[in-house]
Amino acid sequence: MTNDFSKLSDILNESVLSADNKAWRFGQAFEKSRNYTMLFSFWKNVVGKKFEKLSIPYELKGSILFVSAASPAIIQELNFFKKDIIEKYSPYAQGLDLKITDIRFDYKNWSAIKMTNSEKSSTAFDTDVPEYYTQKDYETIGLDNIEEEEFSKLKETIQKVESLPSHLKDKMFRSALNQYKAKKLRQK
Repeated sequence: MTNDFSKLSDILNESVLSADNKAWRFGQAFEKSRNYTMLFSFWKNVVGKKFEKLSIPYELKGSILFVSAASPAIIQELNFFKKDIIEKYSPYAQGLDLKITDIRFDYKNWSAIKMTNSEKSSTAFDTDVPEYYTQKDYETIGLDNIEEEEFSKLKETIQKVESLPSHLKDKMFRSALNQYKAKKLRQK
């Protein structure tokens, strides 16, 4: 099973290479991918250290979040906390104009999801940012006018989220920017 999150490069390449409505297509694809990426990056904050390495969100269909888990026992334990997880996840989802009403857990695709996520070095707020990149590495990556405009809009959107404290808003924005720049660094 694939997800929009894992196809960010495909979406961006198609958008950037298209001559017609370049800004509009880039904006639409970027916003959707960014929102999913950011939502999934909050998983660690919601489930804590006990489950962060044993479960990975990988898809959002409508308002149903799909999460892969390492085993049926982990799924059973997560199901005990499902209501709490949804409640804790709600402010993050609302801040991204998304909604989560249910979570479906599975373990059959754990190996594939885990491999995909380890390639992306998934941790909270750093979903797509390998640890070996430094702030100096990120500073070497420039953004074109369209990208600058999109990140400016993102910053404004994040600042409007009343349910998040300011330090979390700042961290959320820096993480999104660094995730994007890490992707550009890998393409060099």
